[in-house]
Amino acid sequence: MIGIRIAEKRKTKHLTQAVLADAVGVTTAFISQIESGNRNPSYGLILKISHQLDVPLEYILSGDAKVGDYPSNKLIFSVISHLDNDKKNNITEYIYQLAGTKFYKNFPFFTSPTEYAKFVIDFCKVNEVPVDVFGIAEKLGVEVLYADIADKEGILYKNPENPLILVNGKSDNHERNKFTVAILLGHLVMPWHLKHTFCRLKDKKSLDHDDQLEIEARQFAGELLLPGAIVKKDFKKIAPSLEVFEKLAHDKYKCSMTALAHKYSDYYGAKAVYLTADKDLITRSYSAAFPVKLVGQIMPGSFAHDFISNPPVTKETRSGFVKGSIWFKDITANIEVYEESMLDPKFGITVTLIQLKKPA
Repeated sequence: MIGIRIAEKRKTKHLTQAVLADAVGVTTAFISQIESGNRNPSYGLILKISHQLDVPLEYILSGDAKVGDYPSNKLIFSVISHLDNDKKNNITEYIYQLAGTKFYKNFPFFTSPTEYAKFVIDFCKVNEVPVDVFGIAEKLGVEVLYADIADKEGILYKNPENPLILVNGKSDNHERNKFTVAILLGHLVMPWHLKHTFCRLKDKKSLDHDDQLEIEARQFAGELLLPGAIVKKDFKKIAPSLEVFEKLAHDKYKCSMTALAHKYSDYYGAKAVYLTADKDLITRSYSAAFPVKLVGQIMPGSFAHDFISNPPVTKETRSGFVKGSIWFKDITANIEVYEESMLDPKFGITVTLIQLKKPA
């Protein structure tokens, strides 16, 4: 894991989290969350951290401790810093020729997936939602075809001249297909994603990934499908609730409610926690920015747990104030939180939104 490797190297250098955080321009809590695996750092932040820890970027990303020891690598790293920008650009183009992958040489260089997504949104003149990712693919010169690709949601062939995306022709979930294309477009345009072929596997959720390139591609897709400049305006107008998230996701953004709730957490994660659960097992949660740590499983006394013993016949939402200790560790005993939990028996997954707010 990236966080574990950062923690190990930080301790080897005898640096505290506070010192490292100050050196790379983030908070101590942010470094702590990265090292514990609760936050995924951007590519740009990993670059800064690797520089401060004096380790090769490849070690932080992949754990390859030998990559910086090869004489040729040391030569390249030392020489390139003395070249002017034109020569650096020439070297970059040659790298892509050697790799045999698409390189958008007229795109500026950024250091984060979100910056690349925002650039693509501007480049393709996206100014309304739902975002047409298939139209974006066409403007980027990518052919999108449906095919029988077995255990995969989609495949990107990052060909230099004619990039190709294959989408599983047996999938009738349009929202998921859009997300698949958006993920693969992220792999396509981010220049350090140098492999020729990228895949999105079936039945593998975003939070199941620990490969940094996959995490970045999902960050790119999240910004592409839910542009922050547009979404944030909507979030300012609403009081968060499952009903509001579901309506916005279905009617306006044509995306999953979980994707929209995740975006809300990016901006207002200190106000609310969104999670999904399969019976008493929490399958995903967006709680890193919340001021109190979430418990590890669904506990008795919650409306989410009530669905286990008293399941609904049709889709149902149950809500109200519950003891904060049911949901959070080390919370003051008398604090209550407001919980909304929804279960649709057709899917069998409970979605929950928890907020710190006072009873009316």
